[in-house]
Amino acid sequence: MSANGPFYSTGYVAVRDGEVVEVGPGKPRGLTAQKKIEKNSSIIMPGLVSAHDHMYGVLAHGIPVKAEVSSFWNFLDLFWWPYVEDRLDKRLIEAAVRYAVVERLKTGTTLVADVLEAPRAIPGALDVEAQVLESAGIRGVLSFEATERRGPDNGLLGLEENNNFIKKMNPRNGLVKGMHCIHTTFTCSPEFIKKCREQADKSGAGIHIHFEEGAYETEQSLRRYGKHPAFVYEELGFWGPDVLASQCVKTTAEELDVMARHRVKISHQPLSNGEVGGGIAPVPEMLDRKMTVCLGTDGFIVDMFEVMRTTWLLHKAARENAAIMPAETVFKMATENGAETLGIKAGRLEKGYKADIVVVKNMFPTPVTIDNVVAQLVVYGSGSWVDTVVVDGKVVVEDGEALTVNEQNAREESIKAAEKLWEGFDDA
Repeated sequence: MSANGPFYSTGYVAVRDGEVVEVGPGKPRGLTAQKKIEKNSSIIMPGLVSAHDHMYGVLAHGIPVKAEVSSFWNFLDLFWWPYVEDRLDKRLIEAAVRYAVVERLKTGTTLVADVLEAPRAIPGALDVEAQVLESAGIRGVLSFEATERRGPDNGLLGLEENNNFIKKMNPRNGLVKGMHCIHTTFTCSPEFIKKCREQADKSGAGIHIHFEEGAYETEQSLRRYGKHPAFVYEELGFWGPDVLASQCVKTTAEELDVMARHRVKISHQPLSNGEVGGGIAPVPEMLDRKMTVCLGTDGFIVDMFEVMRTTWLLHKAARENAAIMPAETVFKMATENGAETLGIKAGRLEKGYKADIVVVKNMFPTPVTIDNVVAQLVVYGSGSWVDTVVVDGKVVVEDGEALTVNEQNAREESIKAAEKLWEGFDDA
């Protein structure tokens, strides 16, 4: 089954050299294989894509901080920046990412667009993350969130972290590549934003940003520039089809018109938007404008099946319209749209596409048919049902267990890293 078909009640996917070479009904004929994976009562689907992630965020789960978080700005200023981002070093990042990739692989995510936010861990932080991803066998597009919030020198160091990583990794055409990244209009000056745009024009690697994750960016942009952020970016010549804007919960119809005109891509994170009280992104309006919308976990709840289900439900409730956000649209957002946005030919089970494949156990209590298979997966599926995961033609999860990372060791290292990060906190 690809992002929008076909569906075979009994079928196969043949793989060679990391690519899908044949998909068909019944059993394969005239093919020989070094390894066969045969599963009864299972569904073969493309690997899921988290198009906006923060894998280091696992270390903040349950963090004992008594910050008064009443808005997204409070979340950043009183909690996330001082207690998480600014405390990270390379050893903590390595431990966090090693456990995080296990979580993602075991729940069917095969491609992650990860944004690293650790201003005191550069230079070289992305190299640490890349080594973990390559060892685990998960596909990744990595970037460092360059920002001037800790001063212009640290901002430039962040831009160079991305630029150097891209020059090193992207020509390899391996599992991991880089992307440029800046934070927002309220942490980056116009000159800084233009510098990032210039670097991306030269590298062709694209740009990942946070955009209007809460009301604060909109308010600051109106106060400082007299216009909404989308118009600020347009005047700076920043927008383009290579820009991936994540969040977009406060984006107006006029801003969407601008972004659609420049073919900006969107990553939607409904669960984390709820966590920080940011709001609900106008995804139906984005789709009405024929914008490419992807899904991401934001490093919060990492089971992409949960993200799909929430996306399917949330906008129906918000618009009081059960007809919007059909399951087929949501599934495409979680697979093909994310891969295409990140420049990876994946997200479909078709000849010539990357062999990033997930086998899900059929635990449904009702029949799975050609008409309902996508809805069954989106509305009722679970990452806990993932049996087998293949990335680039290599089996990395089998019988629900990770093969490339020792999960118990990774969990123990994550706990130790979290204890180190949490040192000195007053949780009384």
